[in-house]
Amino acid sequence: MGLGFRVSVVASAKTLCIVADAHARSKDEVLRALGVSPDKGLSSSEARRRLGECGLNILEAGKRRGFLDVFAEQFKNLFVVMLLAATVFSLAVGETIDAILIFAIVLFMAVMGSVQEYRAEKILEALKRLASPKAHVLRDGRIVTIDSSELVPGDVIVLSEGDRVPADARVIEDRDLYVDESMLTGESVPVRKQADVVLQRGTIESDRVNIVYSGTFVVRGSGKAVVVATGMNTYMGRIARIVAEAEETRTPFQVELDRLAKRIAAIIVAIAVMSFIIGYVKHEAGIVDLVLTSIALAVAAVPEGLPAIVVIVFSVAAWNMARRNALVRRLAAVEALGSASVIATDKTGTLTVNEMTVKRLLSPDGKAYTVTGEGYIFRGGVFLGEKRITVNESKWARLVALVSLLNNNAEVSDGKIRGDPLEAALIVLAAKLGLDPSGARRSYRRLREISFSSERKRMTVIVEHDGELLVLSKGAPEVIVERSVAYMDSSGVVVDLSDTAKKKLLEKVEEEAGRGFRVIALAYREAARGDLEADDDAVESKLILLGFASLIDPPRPEVPEAVRKAISAGIKVVMVTGDHPATARAIASMIGLPEGRVVTGWELEKMSDEELAKVADEVTVFARVTPEHKARIVRVYRSLGHIVAVTGDGVNDAPALKLADIGVAMGVRGTDVAKEASDIILLDDNFATIVAAVEEGRRSFDNVKRTVLYLLSANIAEVAVIFYAALRGIGIIFTAPMLLWINLVTDGFPAAGMAFEEAEKDVMKRPPRRRDEPILGRNQFVYLLVLGMFITALVLATYHYYEPHYGHEASAAAAFLTMMSSELALSLSLRRLNTPLALDVLLRNKQWLLGYAAGLALSIAAVTVLAPLFKIAPLSLEQIVVLIAVSHIALVAFEETRKRIGLRV
Repeated sequence: MGLGFRVSVVASAKTLCIVADAHARSKDEVLRALGVSPDKGLSSSEARRRLGECGLNILEAGKRRGFLDVFAEQFKNLFVVMLLAATVFSLAVGETIDAILIFAIVLFMAVMGSVQEYRAEKILEALKRLASPKAHVLRDGRIVTIDSSELVPGDVIVLSEGDRVPADARVIEDRDLYVDESMLTGESVPVRKQADVVLQRGTIESDRVNIVYSGTFVVRGSGKAVVVATGMNTYMGRIARIVAEAEETRTPFQVELDRLAKRIAAIIVAIAVMSFIIGYVKHEAGIVDLVLTSIALAVAAVPEGLPAIVVIVFSVAAWNMARRNALVRRLAAVEALGSASVIATDKTGTLTVNEMTVKRLLSPDGKAYTVTGEGYIFRGGVFLGEKRITVNESKWARLVALVSLLNNNAEVSDGKIRGDPLEAALIVLAAKLGLDPSGARRSYRRLREISFSSERKRMTVIVEHDGELLVLSKGAPEVIVERSVAYMDSSGVVVDLSDTAKKKLLEKVEEEAGRGFRVIALAYREAARGDLEADDDAVESKLILLGFASLIDPPRPEVPEAVRKAISAGIKVVMVTGDHPATARAIASMIGLPEGRVVTGWELEKMSDEELAKVADEVTVFARVTPEHKARIVRVYRSLGHIVAVTGDGVNDAPALKLADIGVAMGVRGTDVAKEASDIILLDDNFATIVAAVEEGRRSFDNVKRTVLYLLSANIAEVAVIFYAALRGIGIIFTAPMLLWINLVTDGFPAAGMAFEEAEKDVMKRPPRRRDEPILGRNQFVYLLVLGMFITALVLATYHYYEPHYGHEASAAAAFLTMMSSELALSLSLRRLNTPLALDVLLRNKQWLLGYAAGLALSIAAVTVLAPLFKIAPLSLEQIVVLIAVSHIALVAFEETRKRIGLRV
């Protein structure tokens, strides 16, 4: 039921620390429940007593992770555990160099991963910073300023324009009081707060017009409110609790990598045991030799370089994302974003600019003018078709501009506003019509103002220019139309306004509102000196209607194309907002979301998770939702097997950001809370950046996949060679140092270069990877088995060819070089997973070229100058050239044939 107050928590018999359902009680009931006078407030002594019982008005800080905690988490990976076990075994049998090499790799991976992933848990700290440091409160019958942390339930707070609300409070007095709640609810239009309204129990937070919430801003008017909740009992505190209690989600890739490690561990144990038994029973080998062979098998089977290479791949992707304005805060989120099948995005400030803008101007004679440009920048114009309309050519346009600018108390400067966003949008409209705002305000003198109120639904001013007086009015269409006796058409001609015409005009207004626009009517009349003293009703009568301004918080210009790309990549984009359904539907249409169901928070309350799951894939918009709703929506989509990315910028987005597979926060407009709850931050607040990040994520998965195939193919061949030698009783062909050299050195450099491989052409045309789709499926395992056996056959053929002529040490060297060279050739072919290699591809990845060259040089060194270290015979230059050529031709031919006959991996 949202985040409403459902339970009264009584600190003592006398002190109520939270008022349940304050929105459903009259202001007098709430005041009586809290034992406070609206005129005098609490006494200082009573406030101190309540502070002692209810606690400070602050948000509790959660436990923060230090660097050592993050570092320790790197060792919870099964691959790492296997490598540490191999280190211990190597030390136990005296293979110190092997142990040092393996442990160095583990340490490198852990440090690199820690540096990339380190982030302190600052979510509650960020929430605390959102609290207003000072509050104006009625104590002992007078207004005093205190630290907001000292507020207690029952305090009467005084609110003025520009104030940040210091605690949740029931409004008891309002004077045209408007509050911006977008950071909490996603509602882009300020909400009018009313003291005398009593609502039904169960009314969602965004509709509670008699409650002000901690952390929101007063944008207009003033009032008083009695505090009903402080600290963790506030609406923001409830959000903080949800975020703190949310479990850190593991990405599908992390889960699958652990699954792969378990499979490899099981295979290692099975092969080692079989090798030991066969060697002991068939060949009666010594225990030490058998243990050494088992260790060699374990070293051969463990892809020592894989964890480090995965970290490198994701680090490179994170660097590339940063260059494209997406800052990665959790490394595993890189690949997860590439696999996202659902992007649940906030509307306000994410899909839209979070700046009210006039998009259409309707004249009473039926013409609809398009207004270009977004936000509070004086850029754009007003057009009828291709023709631009300005105040210089149209009397009607000049009067529209004058009403918009002069009947207005907001200020706009360099894209920044002071005052009501709606009024700021009208100032921008005047500028787009060609009126100079500062010049017009100097030349027109305001003589009288009749202020806006929710009861009157209109505002009027009288201005003077060169001795002529004008009455300028704006307000709700039904009110202004009713008070108009005529209208001015777009050519400047004044026409009488009949009741039938009024009805038709209001029908058009209804259509416009149905499209999600907020519609304001504009009117004027010539004034006389007597109007300065006349009553309000007389001044605001006999108006001449000028037309209607249609306002909306518009989409960011780049969003429609980004949405189109996301949909073409098989990603479902769903809007999740606290805004009105009609507005949300209008924005959804503007950005190109497909037709679908709109579900409100009220409907969500009535649905079970099972019912929501049945309709989730049909929904394109969730409107009027609370933070708990957003978190629930994420859970339901994840339960359906989707990999869910959530974008947002407000406090209200934080729980869902943390619960999602990938939380994406806005870097410029985003609150600290949203940023700290996220895995990725868009530094330019550009929704289009997420599409680039998805592409980078898919590219990173491809690079991990080719790396896994590359490294495991070597492991399979190594195990097969050692197992074959044990079975045949011909001794050890590959010793543990030789295997480490292959796995970490000659294979490691080209594998690291693969991290920089460019995206393949179809990367954004494939459907997203399923949550349960393994890194290596059945096709990949079959491929690895066949490829591994092919390399094994090549290595063993080389060994048996050399052994009769040159002896064991030389044949082992030839097999060693064949193994390393085959892997280098495979790294060349795997630069394209499923498409044939082209010559232009070969030179595009300089990092791979360097890695290949280093691997080749180290392979040659291993069978020449370093041969004594591996206890093998050095090979001649001729032998080296022949072995490298044969293995390259064989492997490239094998791979390119596989691609051309359409066998995908």
